[in-house]
Amino acid sequence: SGINAEYEAVVSTQSTGVLVKALMQLPESDYVLCRAQLSQEMIDDPLTKKIDEVARLLETCQFPEFWSVIQEEKIFTETVGFVEAVRNFVCFVLKLTYKNVETEFLLQMLGPMETRLEDLALANGWVLKGDTVFVGDKEEMVEQKEIVEKMPIDVVSPILAIR
Repeated sequence: SGINAEYEAVVSTQSTGVLVKALMQLPESDYVLCRAQLSQEMIDDPLTKKIDEVARLLETCQFPEFWSVIQEEKIFTETVGFVEAVRNFVCFVLKLTYKNVETEFLLQMLGPMETRLEDLALANGWVLKGDTVFVGDKEEMVEQKEIVEKMPIDVVSPILAIR
């Protein structure tokens, strides 16, 4: 009975570690796939429930709340690379969703950072402009120019001929 309990504890620890590592792969579906492999007993485990809550916050882009919740559980703060991986996911989502964001909003989304915003902006190709940050693609910064071609009707009519 003691050995069985010890085994269950090891499996539980490893399983929750794998779930946290899977969350680090967002936006990939690793987390969903790993979670589907769990027994009902593991799903009911309080730590698994906490990981599920964190996953839900990430998947629904509730980033400020996420940064607060992960401070409650050391598995998140002590997993090497977790914070950086999630911050990369946040940057990915911001780039998909916005062109320009206010610096204050951006800092809330990115959570507590040891890195300077200027360094993070440089790494992501963002442009700081006063109290806003351009987070979109560089191509979107280029002014679009409309090109108008004029073709004589005698050139176009054989192409458009309806029989």
